[in-house]
Amino acid sequence: MAISKSLFKEIGAVSGKAIAIIVAVVIIIAAIAVGAYYLTQKPSTTSAPQEVVIYADYSANVAQPFFNNFTADTGIKVVAVYGSMGDLVGKLVASKSSPQADVLFGGAPSAYIGAADQGVLASYEPPALKNYSAYINNPALYASNWTWYSFTYNILGIVVNTNLINQSMYPHSWWDLTNPEYKGKIVIENPSTSTTTGLGFFSLIYQIYIQKYGMPAATTYFKQYVSALLNNTVSPIAPDDEHAETIVGEGTGGITVDWINGPVLYHELDGYPLIPIMVNQNILGPTAMGIVAGAPHLSAAETFINWVLSQQGQSLLPKIFLKPSIMPYNITPPPYFPTLQQEEQYAFLNYSQSWTAENAQNITAIFNQYSSEVTG
Repeated sequence: MAISKSLFKEIGAVSGKAIAIIVAVVIIIAAIAVGAYYLTQKPSTTSAPQEVVIYADYSANVAQPFFNNFTADTGIKVVAVYGSMGDLVGKLVASKSSPQADVLFGGAPSAYIGAADQGVLASYEPPALKNYSAYINNPALYASNWTWYSFTYNILGIVVNTNLINQSMYPHSWWDLTNPEYKGKIVIENPSTSTTTGLGFFSLIYQIYIQKYGMPAATTYFKQYVSALLNNTVSPIAPDDEHAETIVGEGTGGITVDWINGPVLYHELDGYPLIPIMVNQNILGPTAMGIVAGAPHLSAAETFINWVLSQQGQSLLPKIFLKPSIMPYNITPPPYFPTLQQEEQYAFLNYSQSWTAENAQNITAIFNQYSSEVTG
């Protein structure tokens, strides 16, 4: 039986329509299946690299190499905010309802005690410290509620620019700094912003007077000391130790007060002709860190704390900060740095970080009372 050409055309047309319908149905079914898959699957775990926001009581050129090593070891990016401890704690308090930072890093325990009292630090017990008896038996090194913990230590000294001050004129005690021959030669830090160095130093003087004379006579002697020291101070008053070291290093005054690693560090970084002079009746100063309450990157914050206390983190302290390890890893300290036992021979052992925190406003008010002798 012959089939006409027209019939082939009709069959072809029908077949084309059927195929088109089948393809459309397949596409619809596939789309439904894909949609159902994505509705039932969890979101992808792929995310942006982790980061940790660190408020650091250091300058960038000092601390950034340390943070870079942390990133290289962990893959966690550090977003660093640098400043004086007073300003950094102020930022934490101001953003308390919506925290922006994860870690507070560097500075004296007194600043952390004040920050913890204002509710901006969280409790976290680093695993590395749990069985370290020499650490946990020393209450000066950490908070009993684990809102802060020390990762290294330091001691105050008098810093001298050797191009400006002859060796025969080097001061060798805190009391020498009030002598008339040092008028116009001293750069001092404001205790309201420099809560690690400035506040710590003035609190030390106050506490020495308290032990020697008791209250209220100590306040009278302390005011006389502040007045005499500020009478020898050159403008400007520095907001923190970085500025003080820079001012003196670049040729103003010639003398300041800082932790003994400071002048060696700025000599290496900037070539400043600075040296530290060890002084009796001193602060044996732990350097602390802590996690911010409500830290937006809590896991990364904990990783950072644990890395700092690890052998890798501790081994970098003598190389980057020129400060000794506080953990028992047998890490060689900087060559000029006294051992913890040697430092204790210089220390005023009754110095209280808690008293410093509690009396910060009073110390600052007395400082401001006499600071017009410099600024006015």
